[in-house]
Amino acid sequence: MSARGRLLLLVLAAIGVALGSHWLLTWAAQSTFAPLVQGLFLAQHAGVHAALALWFGATLRRGHQPLISQLAQRVHGDLTPAMAHYTRQVTLAWVLYFLTMAVVSLGLYASGQLHAWSLLVNAITPVASLAMFVGEYVLRYRLHPEFERVDFSAAMRAFRDHRTDRGSRA
Repeated sequence: MSARGRLLLLVLAAIGVALGSHWLLTWAAQSTFAPLVQGLFLAQHAGVHAALALWFGATLRRGHQPLISQLAQRVHGDLTPAMAHYTRQVTLAWVLYFLTMAVVSLGLYASGQLHAWSLLVNAITPVASLAMFVGEYVLRYRLHPEFERVDFSAAMRAFRDHRTDRGSRA
């Protein structure tokens, strides 16, 4: 299958998941299991974002290498001090993004705005995540043209190898 075909399939799958989730949330809001199902959806969305914020944030502690710096080093080799500073800032930006998503998710849910919360979960979150990736990509090559241009698959391999290496050390 061509790259365009895979991208189209991915986009269609994402739309299907979003529509299915919206339908399921609407059904759950009208059923006797509404509080349980809605609580599970909330735990999934806000919980995953909070967990990601903690994971990324834990690597920002003194004496630790930020997660994005670790991945960039795997892809690009040794980082200059400017590149290391930039990747640290990107890690912090992702922490703030994940925290914001978790807080907004909890806030909308607590306010009883389930349609707004559903819109956040099913439409805004994927678009905002994509905007973060694209925005960071553009910013990186404007501020740091010394970063070698690599495709998304190289970044995914670095992430996979990072997880594999951590698992083998445990």
